[in-house]
Amino acid sequence: MAKFEAGMEAMLDMFVFETTDLLEKLDEILMRTEEGDLEPDDIGEIFRIMHTVKGSAAMMGLQNMSKLAHALEDLFFIIREDPSVKYDKAGLYELLYEGSDGLKNETENISDESVPLSDFTELTDRIHAFAQVMKGGAPAQTDTAAETADTAQSGASLYADNDEKDVFVFKVVYESTCMMPEIRAMVLLNQIKTAAQIIATQPDDLDSDDASDAISSDGFYIKMKTDKTDDMLDMLESGINVQSAQIVERPQKKPQAVKPSPVKPSEPAEVKTDDKPTQTAEKAAKPAAKKADSSSALISVKLEKLDRLMRLAQEIVIAQSGVLHSPDLRPFKNELPNFYKSSRELKKLTDELQDMVMSVRMVPINGAFSKMNRVVRDMNKTLGKNVTLVFEGENTEVDKSIVDLLGDPLMHLVRNAVDHGIELPEVRAAAGKTEKPTVTLNAHYESNEVVVTVTDNGGGMDPKILLGKAKKYGILTKPESEYTDQECYELIMAAGFSTNDEVTEYSGRGVGMDVVRSNLEKAGGKLLVDSKLGEGSVFTIRVPMSLTVNDCMGFMLGGQEYALPIAELMEILKPTEENIIVTPEGREMVILNEDNRSCRIIRLSRLFGLSGCVENLSDGILLICSSGEGETAALFVDRVTEDMQIVIKPFCAYLSKFGLKESGFSGTSVLGDGSIIPVINANIIVKGGAAENGRS
Repeated sequence: MAKFEAGMEAMLDMFVFETTDLLEKLDEILMRTEEGDLEPDDIGEIFRIMHTVKGSAAMMGLQNMSKLAHALEDLFFIIREDPSVKYDKAGLYELLYEGSDGLKNETENISDESVPLSDFTELTDRIHAFAQVMKGGAPAQTDTAAETADTAQSGASLYADNDEKDVFVFKVVYESTCMMPEIRAMVLLNQIKTAAQIIATQPDDLDSDDASDAISSDGFYIKMKTDKTDDMLDMLESGINVQSAQIVERPQKKPQAVKPSPVKPSEPAEVKTDDKPTQTAEKAAKPAAKKADSSSALISVKLEKLDRLMRLAQEIVIAQSGVLHSPDLRPFKNELPNFYKSSRELKKLTDELQDMVMSVRMVPINGAFSKMNRVVRDMNKTLGKNVTLVFEGENTEVDKSIVDLLGDPLMHLVRNAVDHGIELPEVRAAAGKTEKPTVTLNAHYESNEVVVTVTDNGGGMDPKILLGKAKKYGILTKPESEYTDQECYELIMAAGFSTNDEVTEYSGRGVGMDVVRSNLEKAGGKLLVDSKLGEGSVFTIRVPMSLTVNDCMGFMLGGQEYALPIAELMEILKPTEENIIVTPEGREMVILNEDNRSCRIIRLSRLFGLSGCVENLSDGILLICSSGEGETAALFVDRVTEDMQIVIKPFCAYLSKFGLKESGFSGTSVLGDGSIIPVINANIIVKGGAAENGRS
């Protein structure tokens, strides 16, 4: 059985996107207000979120989601109408979180036909019961209000005292299977407003909570001025899901319950119910058009289209490079001034195109961070650790694909930090720890990478205990005495390893960290771990900013061309015998021009184990680079070639096993002539990591 009405499949992507976004906003509000006060703006926002989810789900034919959202909406309707109403806040939030989780799970599984629709009846009944308790302290409906509502049911009250010629009231009845009749009514009004002057409707506010029920049970009434009643009946009956349309007879005796204001051709009358000013049908129809106009500046685009656009921009850059650096043009370089002038303009335009494509895809990493609030909140309630989650650098903008990639690894790392890293309150007190248990998420840039750290101030990891656990699980690959502390920490990322002896809700199955590492490596990233016993642990995620176009400087080493991102390059220096010094330990240094500062020289040919390279320092070139942490070094190469724009692609999972990233390579690129060029990571080389782990 299909989950949707026929023809609704095309709207599925938009429904999932909008509903997911709304439910994430709901969680943010709940997390922010759970320990504080619910402000009127928060109440109104939660009400609007539930109202929108209810309507969208009903439009899709998902009555289970619509009824659940409607029940939650009712709770905040009561609070909004009577701010003084008494209720159990903890109980209210538990229902909200449970309802939010149910709606999110249903949204995630909605496109899978093998997963049946969830039954939220039990949860909905509990929400209704909670609402009844809240209503117990609310004033009951007055007799006058009830009488007015009963009078309104017939639709005859729309005639009121108006005797103007050609004014009629039409009743429209929708089919019993019609979903969201209030939306169908709004569409119908937009269709007929050009053929008649609409004066009022009943229900008067199609956005109200009870509009759908009122239309389904009694019909939709439209008061209008027209001299073509037969044509109007035909138009109404042709509406979507309309079962019938008829003219309501004018009452012989004028009712006293409603006293409308005088009707003018240019100023439609307004109907009032329960002493609240109502919205005319004409006014109700106009906001939809205005909203469409104002929202035309913002559109939702599938990420696949942005991916395709980025790939096209990359291919344009590669093709441009192939044309401009073609060997066939080199003999004529001085004879084609107009060609090279046009090529510079083309490069300027392609640069702007790249910047625009990337700016469209860039979003704050806070989207991945904020989801961790809920993870920590739920674990605190279960484990009783009262952990505080702290964000640093949450406004760091990264590619949307990176935010999506980080969602699952961050969840595992945060859960690991709270479950394993942070001690129980009594254990912390016994250890003399007075600071609050904290897990900190930090995001920043280093070179062409995004670096995200998850730091806890818990008990840290004991290398000896980790080594004993690994021995128990049989995952050691060499004698115990040969393992360093750092290698012991990395054992937690081995498949099947767990520090818990018992399986709990959050850990103990030996899966998680190994999956995090493998998934990051598939995307060209890396997971690092460090710890200090008694003080806490740090997990570091390093991923490429994106497969984007980078400005690089080309250089030669032993006949092979390499590339270095210009963002990592500080200066290009031609060494001489006067500015080269050798320390007593045999370390080569170069004196820079500024304030006689010096920095060490790293011969890339020796680091990478290459032969046939320039050996005499005065015959080569020094590339002065920084690690991003203040440390500077000079990379010795044979010669520089030219600046270029390339697309850096990370190594595949197979090549990543050979430690190429640790050796100082960030990836490769394909030039316009089809040749492959390695791209080095000066950040790793300058910090010395490559010197210890370099491989030829």
